[in-house]
Amino acid sequence: MNEPLHEALKPLEELGPLNDPVLLASFSGWGDNMGSAAATLEYLTKQWEATPIAEIAPELFFDFTVQRPRVRLEDGERVLDWPALRFHRARPPGGERDFVLLSGPEPSLRWQTFTEAIAGLMKTVGATTSVTLGAQPAAVPHTRPLPVTLSASHPEFEQQFGLEIRATSRYQGPVGIVSVLNLHHRDMEWRNAHLRVMAPHYLTMGPNPNVATTLVKTIDHGFGVSTPLGPLEERVEAFADQVREAMQESSEAESYVTQLEEQYDENQPQLPTFDAPAGEPGSGNLPAADDLLSDLENFLRERRQDE
Repeated sequence: MNEPLHEALKPLEELGPLNDPVLLASFSGWGDNMGSAAATLEYLTKQWEATPIAEIAPELFFDFTVQRPRVRLEDGERVLDWPALRFHRARPPGGERDFVLLSGPEPSLRWQTFTEAIAGLMKTVGATTSVTLGAQPAAVPHTRPLPVTLSASHPEFEQQFGLEIRATSRYQGPVGIVSVLNLHHRDMEWRNAHLRVMAPHYLTMGPNPNVATTLVKTIDHGFGVSTPLGPLEERVEAFADQVREAMQESSEAESYVTQLEEQYDENQPQLPTFDAPAGEPGSGNLPAADDLLSDLENFLRERRQDE
């Protein structure tokens, strides 16, 4: 007899075992620079034509004075959109196994209950593998392929993703929900990996489509699937045009990016093997360049507001 579904979950269809399912998860907030990783999962949800199967009750996990609902107009009527955490299932093009996708804002309350609810749904569908996605601001130029780091519970993930598992972190301090989720799954002896893209820290106008491109290609490579990239490539091209125009407005920023290019080429950061040979990741420390880049950031932000 199956265990009852966790009380925090609302099923949207009849739930049962899927075919060798994998959970893909990302949460905008801590550990996801400008929401780029969460935007990746939203893209996969659309391109894989994923079907909603369950949602997590937002009332239990959000402080609505921190993560406020948003109002919009629909057919002339004002409609409230509450923070949403929804599971979707999909069988991507070229794949033979099912995926469960979960994305949304990082919850602000009851993290232990939150991770238990996710584990409860994974047990219901038969998933014992999870991969979380993240993006970190770093001293990398937008003109180079974005480095990717891999942390994982099992060494087989190295061959699967074409990346070296980084050494166990010696960091001690506050963490985000992704770290809590990963450690919870590893404590349960499930297979778990975390893919994190290093994103240019000076591009702050919203989700970076180059992060999404890197993550989609890495996931496709790791699971032998084929995700259409056309709509994403259009976003990348438009994004590149904005950055190129902004760079022309700031000689200081242009000079700074040149310095980052030289540092990048010298350090040979870790890239998936389908893009370039893997090497040692760079330091990831941010140079003191806030003053040099303020004009660039302001220009890009104003362009985004005008669109």
